[in-house]
Amino acid sequence: MAKKEVKEKKRIIVGNKEYGMPKMDADTYMHYLEVRDGIMETENKSGLYTRKQFSDMMECICEVYGNQFTVEELKDRDTGLSVGGIVMEFASIDVAIADEVNAKVRNMQENFTNGK
Repeated sequence: MAKKEVKEKKRIIVGNKEYGMPKMDADTYMHYLEVRDGIMETENKSGLYTRKQFSDMMECICEVYGNQFTVEELKDRDTGLSVGGIVMEFASIDVAIADEVNAKVRNMQENFTNGK
């Protein structure tokens, strides 16, 4: 019998505390897509983010993590993320979602193969 792969949920350290990403609901995902799509459009045109987009990015990260920390904590000079860390954290949300989908597909394939 194949061993089930257990994927750790995405984690972030803010304010010297580690937080796990909770299950994302559809409304949060749609908000993330709205912010991401606007940012991608701007990136394609100029390669830069606007102040509002960067602010939206930080708010979206907090929302995706279930508002376990605030934007102020996220951007804190000493214990928050750097600018690059914020940008990378936002970009990695897509990767976390893709990993979850891939795990579900693998599970479905294994169940199909095993006749479940």
